[in-house]
Amino acid sequence: MYQFKLQALLNPRRHQEELCQKELAKAQQDLSNAQKKLKSIKKDKRDNIQKLQSRQTERHSASNILIFINYIAQLSRDLDAQRQQVGQASQRVTHKRDNLIAIMKKRKSLEKLKEKQRLEYQQKMMQAERKLNDEIAATRYIRNQAELTEGSGSFSHKPPSEAQ
Repeated sequence: MYQFKLQALLNPRRHQEELCQKELAKAQQDLSNAQKKLKSIKKDKRDNIQKLQSRQTERHSASNILIFINYIAQLSRDLDAQRQQVGQASQRVTHKRDNLIAIMKKRKSLEKLKEKQRLEYQQKMMQAERKLNDEIAATRYIRNQAELTEGSGSFSHKPPSEAQ
């Protein structure tokens, strides 16, 4: 039975790959959440700008309009901060993906080596089996030839009806 000598190295690589896949999934989820929040802030800012424009045409008080202006300015700052968050989350996803790809390459190279060595082992076993079968066949042939040679001296080659 074939046993891969580096199996002790391959098993942790598989485990490490699974962990990296989970980390990548979490980073992708974080990116998705950051993008949703960015979209929400953009929508909130757009809605409040429309409200401000409608209030300006309706002649609301300056303090009321100033509140909207300040809130929109805060939304602009929030928007900038959230864009940075999205950028950082995107970089984390890229980093996790690159890390996963590197780990997958290492695992796959070990698995290819394992398969190559397994095939070599199978070929050696098949060659050994063929050699054994050839030796058995040769031994039988020699034995049969010896029996024929020994038997030809004591028996005549005449058919049984003529031997009497």
